[in-house]
Amino acid sequence: MTPHDFQKIQVATCSYRFKKNTDTFSNWEDLLKMNQRHLSIILAGTMLAGAITGCGSTGSDTPSESKASAQITETEAATADTVETGSTLSGTITVASNRTDLEERLAQYAQAFMDENPGTTVEFETIKEYDDVIPTRIAGGEAPDLFYVVDPINQDTYKDYFLPIDDLEFTADDILFYENGRGTDGNLYVLPLTVSYCGMVYNKAAFAKAGISDIPRTVDEFMDVCKKLDEAGITPVGTAFKDIWPIYAWCGWGEVTLTAGDNRGENKYAQQDEIYDDVMLSSMNIVRDLYKKGYLEDDIMSANWDQFKLDLAQGKTAMHYSETWLPAQFVELGADPKDIGMFPFPGAKNIKAGAGKQWGVSKDTENPELAKAFLTYMLKNPVADTDIPSNKNIEVNDPFVAELLSYGIEPLEPIVGDATFSNIKNEIELDGQKFFLTYVMEESDEKAAALIAEWNDKWAAARANYIN
Repeated sequence: MTPHDFQKIQVATCSYRFKKNTDTFSNWEDLLKMNQRHLSIILAGTMLAGAITGCGSTGSDTPSESKASAQITETEAATADTVETGSTLSGTITVASNRTDLEERLAQYAQAFMDENPGTTVEFETIKEYDDVIPTRIAGGEAPDLFYVVDPINQDTYKDYFLPIDDLEFTADDILFYENGRGTDGNLYVLPLTVSYCGMVYNKAAFAKAGISDIPRTVDEFMDVCKKLDEAGITPVGTAFKDIWPIYAWCGWGEVTLTAGDNRGENKYAQQDEIYDDVMLSSMNIVRDLYKKGYLEDDIMSANWDQFKLDLAQGKTAMHYSETWLPAQFVELGADPKDIGMFPFPGAKNIKAGAGKQWGVSKDTENPELAKAFLTYMLKNPVADTDIPSNKNIEVNDPFVAELLSYGIEPLEPIVGDATFSNIKNEIELDGQKFFLTYVMEESDEKAAALIAEWNDKWAAARANYIN
């Protein structure tokens, strides 16, 4: 399939196989058809601009979770589901988001809720360095009323930060990855607003300019594509290294392991003494090779997220490894929707399917009912049109997901694990993304190998404390 062939596909629904644990479902609709409710992903084969107006993980981190429009439209206001708590709601809550690019949209979104619930005040606080700021705020007793999970919070400690939300109107029949939000005490504390899939986001016009007619399916083909792009004066791969978090897909244990076909995800590493094994190094060394060959930004230490997005939108940069919440942002920056696409990671056995950011209500909130009501509202009403909601009852149009899945690589969902991986990682204070940056930039192969050995030794020593 050439980069432009996808526009020729005229189909009504996206049907694909989805692996979960040991079960194989015949297609996405079979997986989601519970109590006659399902999420259907419809292919917008012509990639019309109107179909992608409008993330989440991640957050950024993942991030996530893209600007839908300048304001909430009359149609949205007329069709939005409302929280059926009426005038009983009152008070003020603060919702912390990492989406600094959506400040106006978030304000409009909060206003729509307040209009439906007089006497309430909902304030979004957007924070760029979210993963650093939120833990500090929590430690200082200033946690936002609604926020998403950040390190070192995990299943063992959900109860220390969040209120149980089992009393919301949703069940596992309604929300994807519902059970992932339970703490080790059995209570439900957090839920994802979105789901996403990992893949290579690319500019098709940049590929065409470099004379590339096919997407790379192996790592060798990927390197050949990078060489052609470089020779055409195009930065092959953007990293936004300066902001660190955008590189997560290359070095996240869950992302890498699922792409390699292992549904244990990061839980695999709680069962072994190597935190950096051959699977992890196979992904990390690709970026190390790209850096050595000059296929990343000229000065990666000054390569930031905002400039990277503009460069890929304009075809100055060709590719970036991320998730399905990202492509629409390039369209918002002026890219032709027909020029932006996604393909599976070269050589991938599976496409990582996962939950977006896990949101919960602070245990210290002074207005728990209002906070729960707004979380319910967010689960019913996606902030961005291009979000892939975790709510199975919401129909989604996403041409980028459709193209990513059209190559025949099956999505793979991680098993629900425990907190062991996170506990070991926190004990040895391993920041995988910061270490990855150091590893990629280390010129000496011998020193790079020593860095890997050092962290493997630390992991093995700490893990011994968690072996029964």
